[in-house]
Amino acid sequence: MRLLAVFAALTAVAFLGETARAQGFGIYEQSTCAMGRAETAVALPCNDGSAIFYNPAGIAGRRGLTLSGGVTLVVADGDFTDDATGKVTKLQNDPIPAPHVYAVYGFSDRFSAGLGVYVPYGLETVWPSDFEGAFIGYDSGLTTVYVQPTVAYRLNDQVTVGGGLTVAIGSVNLQRRLDLSTQPVPGLSGVTFAQIGIPSPTAFADARLEGSGATGVGGNLGVHMKLSDRLNLGFRYLLPITLDYDGDVHFEAVPTGIQLPAGNPFGLPAGTSLDAVLQGAGLFGDGGLLSDQGVRTSIEMPAQFVAGLSFAATDQLTLLFDYQWTQWSSFEKIELIFDNPLLNSVQVENYDDTSGFRFGAQYALNEAWTFRAGYLFNQAAAPPETVTPLLPEADRNHVTAGLTWQASPNVAVNVAYQYLGQKERAGRVREPEPGQPATTALNTGTYHFRGHLFGATLTVHL
Repeated sequence: MRLLAVFAALTAVAFLGETARAQGFGIYEQSTCAMGRAETAVALPCNDGSAIFYNPAGIAGRRGLTLSGGVTLVVADGDFTDDATGKVTKLQNDPIPAPHVYAVYGFSDRFSAGLGVYVPYGLETVWPSDFEGAFIGYDSGLTTVYVQPTVAYRLNDQVTVGGGLTVAIGSVNLQRRLDLSTQPVPGLSGVTFAQIGIPSPTAFADARLEGSGATGVGGNLGVHMKLSDRLNLGFRYLLPITLDYDGDVHFEAVPTGIQLPAGNPFGLPAGTSLDAVLQGAGLFGDGGLLSDQGVRTSIEMPAQFVAGLSFAATDQLTLLFDYQWTQWSSFEKIELIFDNPLLNSVQVENYDDTSGFRFGAQYALNEAWTFRAGYLFNQAAAPPETVTPLLPEADRNHVTAGLTWQASPNVAVNVAYQYLGQKERAGRVREPEPGQPATTALNTGTYHFRGHLFGATLTVHL
């Protein structure tokens, strides 16, 4: 039945966004200081505790307590243009806040410990409910909070190591329409509603999936090397992490407004409401195929590796570069297990490994003001046949700018801006037929996406 593909496609893309820090639903901007220089922070972490995220080794070297808190506001803008009609449908996202909080204590010049709480995944895509792509998904939200206790130790004057557990707590909310034309007609074996004249697509139900309490434990490891007074090298490795989702699916009837013609296959009088027929067929409610029920899945998040260099070109100017690799090829399929085993399904994704390149610079004008700028590029993980309203992803270019105001020796304020420009990409608004693979032949339009990110962080040293 068509419903088998509904939650596979809907859930897979949203769940997978958990892992793509540089792609998809991921938010890599976990420090306003780092954001200003395109998140080049693995070789020269910012002095705000955010090394807990970017390179755990970087928290060592400062005595006393550092407290830092801030937020990144994500303002997304995008649309879908239909190739045949030229109709443009726009995203309806509200601005999304992603907070971060860090606390680091330096016990000595060599040993430090800290705790970070941040939201590496917390985005959403919201389309009009009457958009044709709503039959894949029109309201997809994701929130994952990471709690990371971390320690770091300086082995000698050149090498520092650090690491911490990453405890992930996730929730997801996904909503879509169901197409009546693809459903089997009750009492008529092998016949769908499309075969008796119901146009495609015709919304007859709304499906909402809500999952919370997904937890998993991984790790974040880092090494920092001081090669000279001007040159630093850093490495960071994020271990794979498994999240176990346990959610609920709620179905609600959507009126079609269709009246049956004379000679209909149900043998009912002309003018009979099709909605009444559907309600009487027992699809909804206890015992029906579209009754509320539970759904479960487990996803292994891919590994991630980042390497970076920082070079002090002058006493005031520092240049930085990071390379990021994410093992997306590990994401091949997702299995969904429903309370009703008839709905169990496996969705094939076949994602590709991705690379990201980050270039940053910062200039210390004086003791009070430091200016930053950067550029970054990251590849899309999704292959051409899986670009949908849930995650209309493509290769992305970002430009950043930021500054620090050192209000006093112990208080700093950071602000930053980032523009995200995504290449337009062909995509689809419908799922393939049951049992058929997704192909680029289903792509019927072009997705456009861009974003504006605003960050602010306050840091206090005690």
